[in-house]
Amino acid sequence: MDILIAIQQQYPSFSKKEQAIADYILQNGTTIKNMNISVLAKHVGVSNGTITNFCKKIGCENFAELKVQLGGLAAAKQSTPENNIARQVYDFYKTVIDRSNQLLELEGLFDLAEQMKKASRIYIYGVGSSGLTADELMLRLMRMGFNVQSITDSHLLLINSSILKADDFVIAISVSGETTEVVDAVRIAKNRNCKVVCLTSFSESSLAQHADSCVTVSNALFIDKERFINSQFSVMYAIDLLCTILLRDADLKDRMEITIDTIIEYNRLHT
Repeated sequence: MDILIAIQQQYPSFSKKEQAIADYILQNGTTIKNMNISVLAKHVGVSNGTITNFCKKIGCENFAELKVQLGGLAAAKQSTPENNIARQVYDFYKTVIDRSNQLLELEGLFDLAEQMKKASRIYIYGVGSSGLTADELMLRLMRMGFNVQSITDSHLLLINSSILKADDFVIAISVSGETTEVVDAVRIAKNRNCKVVCLTSFSESSLAQHADSCVTVSNALFIDKERFINSQFSVMYAIDLLCTILLRDADLKDRMEITIDTIIEYNRLHT
């Protein structure tokens, strides 16, 4: 696991000043190899001592060791011409996948798939962009024959979570892990003795603390906040892996093929 992933995992535990340092490193890490500690401190707006303490907190002896680790990552990364837009977006997505692969545990996804197959009903929680992801996951699971519903309205989250049964299953999506509506709904769901798994970027977030288990992915905003690129990509990558695992089940695969054939036949008759 590289130093950038280590920083992301500890991010929720950082102070505001430490988070400012983390933000700069996660987005501009390759430039730090040419800086001394005072220059970085000026860029971020903190003291040299705060940076030194930050380095120790993430497992580096000092700032020099941090630069060595970041330098190793920079050496492995090829520069992209500024005018090559397609390559820039490709590199962004590749970085998201590479970092997510360091965080994801396939064993956890296999276990999640087994829990979903045993559930009476599945509810997927998410608001905003995560709500769109929840809808996408619902459609995929529905086509495999799951009894599933996505809940993306803040009031409906409270209503649904308050009447859950013990054999229901909740998948909560929040990249930040701090979406108030989702965290509150999950807390209520746990009070109803309902099983909850979350998809987030932070294993120490409020959402992860309330859930039974956590599927952790990279945070795309740490890679690039300037370009308008899909912030849900890492979550969708995890969902792609999960659906691939589910479709190894012959019954689920048969149901998926039935829905495909049904849609094709409907389109044939109505065109």
